[in-house]
Amino acid sequence: MTPRELVADRYTDALGLERIVPAATREAFIAALTLPESNSITPPTRVLREGELLTVELTLAAEHWNENVLWTVSDDTGAVKAGTMALRDTPMVRLLQRGGTTYETRRVTLPVVASSAYRATLDVRTFGHGGIDVVVAPPRAYLPPGDRRIWGLAVQLYTLRSQRNWGIGDFGDLDRICTIAAAAGASLVGVNPLHASHRSDPEAASPYAPTSRRFLNWLAIDVEAVPEAADPDVQHYIASVNDDLASLRAKPFVDYTGVAMVKAPALKLCFAALSGPRTQAFASFVADGGELLLRFAIHEAAVARYGRNTLHWPVALRAGEREALAVFEREEPRAIEFSMYLQWCAKEQLDAAAASARDRGVTLYRDLAVGVESSGAEAWGSSDYVTTATVGAPPDLLNTQGQDWGLPPLSPATLERDAYAAFAGLLADNMCDAGALRIDHAMSLMRLFWIPRGGRPADGAYVSYPFDDLLGVLARESVRAHCMVIGEDLGTVPNGFRAKMAAHNILSYRILLFERDAEGQFLPPEAYPELALATAGTHDLPPLAGWLEGEDIALHLRLGLIDTETARQTRISREVGIAQLRAALCARGDLRELEPDTEAVVLAAYRYLARSPARIVMLQIEDALGERTPVNIPGTNLEYPNWRRKLRDDLETIATSNRFERFTRVLREIRPRA
Repeated sequence: MTPRELVADRYTDALGLERIVPAATREAFIAALTLPESNSITPPTRVLREGELLTVELTLAAEHWNENVLWTVSDDTGAVKAGTMALRDTPMVRLLQRGGTTYETRRVTLPVVASSAYRATLDVRTFGHGGIDVVVAPPRAYLPPGDRRIWGLAVQLYTLRSQRNWGIGDFGDLDRICTIAAAAGASLVGVNPLHASHRSDPEAASPYAPTSRRFLNWLAIDVEAVPEAADPDVQHYIASVNDDLASLRAKPFVDYTGVAMVKAPALKLCFAALSGPRTQAFASFVADGGELLLRFAIHEAAVARYGRNTLHWPVALRAGEREALAVFEREEPRAIEFSMYLQWCAKEQLDAAAASARDRGVTLYRDLAVGVESSGAEAWGSSDYVTTATVGAPPDLLNTQGQDWGLPPLSPATLERDAYAAFAGLLADNMCDAGALRIDHAMSLMRLFWIPRGGRPADGAYVSYPFDDLLGVLARESVRAHCMVIGEDLGTVPNGFRAKMAAHNILSYRILLFERDAEGQFLPPEAYPELALATAGTHDLPPLAGWLEGEDIALHLRLGLIDTETARQTRISREVGIAQLRAALCARGDLRELEPDTEAVVLAAYRYLARSPARIVMLQIEDALGERTPVNIPGTNLEYPNWRRKLRDDLETIATSNRFERFTRVLREIRPRA
């Protein structure tokens, strides 16, 4: 598609009203998607499914279609095929005008069956040359063999308490919760995005606005499990901060600054103690990480020196020019190496936790955020991102002004130009330790709502993405990693989106509170699709007990997010919803009418979900423990401590909790692990 075809000129909002995109918005987005003029007669990339013939779109001036094309195809094994083909009778795709010349785009089918990656070149001697990368994908994403229905435990890693962590849930706690989940009969442990956060600004805590999705959050490192922590200097430091650690553990919310202030010195001492065979192992990690790891580490060191606002950086470094990078690398070698050391420690510990969990029959269910922070490492100096726009959502019933998430969008034009390498690498990095991966805001595979940077959501426009191509790349990486894919398909879902995802074995994301018919009645369990992950809530909703007791309404009123009259109306509506939920649970025999207490309703809700055909049911740990308050309230910043609320119970208590046992017993009885 051309840039003009990618940017919609209108859309229908949640109220059914047609909104016309401002002309200035549309032209700005078209300009951002327009790449330098290419003389190639082919598009840069073609994504095929296994077994398909290699078809290529060729664009030539009209008078050249009586000629022959010379083609050459080399695959990833080094085998080469070549031939000549007459162009005269190839089927027309489109006509276009350029500078007064008429061009025709036609579809050429070469006698090559897609079975591996290819590089194809095509020549029309009197007109031009084209080179095209051919990506070959399986028809569907990975699913484990058979039709076994499984369940898992969903946790926000940072919320985990333990008697040994440093005030924030870490990879040691991840290993422990996987052990607890395995003993309870779970097959998955789901976690929030583990993406890298800004080391220089620990209070930028949202896992959905990371500096990079290719690397890990250093705050999740279990310091005392790092081999170098055995060094006497490190041990002396740990002993000196014991009181601080006890204070951090006791806090009801994660004190990110406090955690960083005790972890950073400890890990610097660990780095200083690196010696022996581990020095070579670290060098191998750095070599394997290549330029991607080096650029990430340089960015972290540059932020430490100049701050997060790249406008304060030297111009050449801000632009990511190679000479500027080389100069900075010579100036800050230890800072850069330390950043890479942190990533090595984090990767070692995540790998170990995942391997240990697999040995117990549990795999990790990871989460891939929809974007990255605009000043972060992933977007820095990258042509993959459009820095003049941000991602969000148009105005709707709940957010009448729309939403601006502040994240720069990936450019569909650049993705195609580079054979989707950035997207494939992102998936591979997040699937490598996982048995399942959630794609946040999965509609971004098809379209994203762009907003002019600094503008209003009302001035935004939908930009189309190469849906079929991205699904192909997603399926390929899923099969390679043996990793299931769950597409978070909440909100405004385009027509045909869910059907296309299901055809590719990508599971839908079904939330109990949203699965209702036109009259508001809760859908019965059998109405849930088989290719789905079902659960009671998300990180953007209150725990189910809080919803049943209206604690979220009281919290919104207390924070000034709603007024007294809105709170009153919401409570009336909520009472209707609660009655409808109880009726649905009673009708299925999952709840007795004489069981009015909140725990009985929450337990019945999970029994209800467990009976559904959905391949996966996730138990939110907050529901299993009786939590009431949310970890995040969308649309708030300083008003509420988002991404900070810890669980009330620590891991040692959870392991022997009667309530936790009651919830997990329901799921393992209905969905026993083979």
